[in-house]
Amino acid sequence: MHLARLLTTLALSAGLAAAPAHADQGVSLASGYTDFTSWTLYGSATAQNDTPGNGFTYSNLILTQSGTGGQGGAGFAPTALALDFNQAFSFDFHFFIPVSQDLRGDGLTFTLTSAAGLGGAGSGLGYEGMSSASVAFAIDTFHFDGEPVSPSLQILSGGSVTPLAFTETGLGDAIRDPDFQWTAALHYTPSGQDDNAGLLTGTIDHLNLGSFAVSAQVSFADLGLVGVPVFYGFTAANGAATDGHFVTSAVAVPEPGSWAMILGGLGWLALLARRRTRR
Repeated sequence: MHLARLLTTLALSAGLAAAPAHADQGVSLASGYTDFTSWTLYGSATAQNDTPGNGFTYSNLILTQSGTGGQGGAGFAPTALALDFNQAFSFDFHFFIPVSQDLRGDGLTFTLTSAAGLGGAGSGLGYEGMSSASVAFAIDTFHFDGEPVSPSLQILSGGSVTPLAFTETGLGDAIRDPDFQWTAALHYTPSGQDDNAGLLTGTIDHLNLGSFAVSAQVSFADLGLVGVPVFYGFTAANGAATDGHFVTSAVAVPEPGSWAMILGGLGWLALLARRRTRR
């Protein structure tokens, strides 16, 4: 991993950790460490952890391999969530697509579904054909005539890749950056009518390239996601292209001297607690 990408990961993660929480529901994969080797993988997806000796441990979810076409992969967290769709929720994560001289495509999604798995490859983004009880935030990096010009952000639902809404970013190949990764998020704001419906917004942010967003009204009651366990994870595909699609997580590994300071600090807190108990 490039040093610049590492520093960007840590800076963005620190900023997210310091910011107020968007909602009580959801999961932050950007501000905390996620061990993707514990996830359930499908198709071409692999996961690996690495501690290269630079003071950090990395976990990478590799949905498609760089330089190899015709792939489709998915990875989902092993534990489903019980989401209340009359309350706000938020998910966030880091992703990157390595630079390639080949055709750009096809893209990845963050998906909420009642049944984890892998859909169609190529322009299906690994999402097409998945459970009808599902919704996805897609970063689509390939288009045919008559489709949103890529790279585009899309809200998908019901296992269909016909978007409920889309935003054309105009980024072109700049979305593939070797040094700085993207921070992405999916936020939900309920209607306030206790109808399990509301506004779903997907965003991507880059240190140098700015921020982009897409929003759509979604009824989780109509999708059949109310009252059922909801799995969260990622899908991707590259079809005739050879793009790799990576979701990443990093955590600092304290050096021996740092561990001594941490343990010393914990000992001091324990001593203070004992003194307060005696009063």
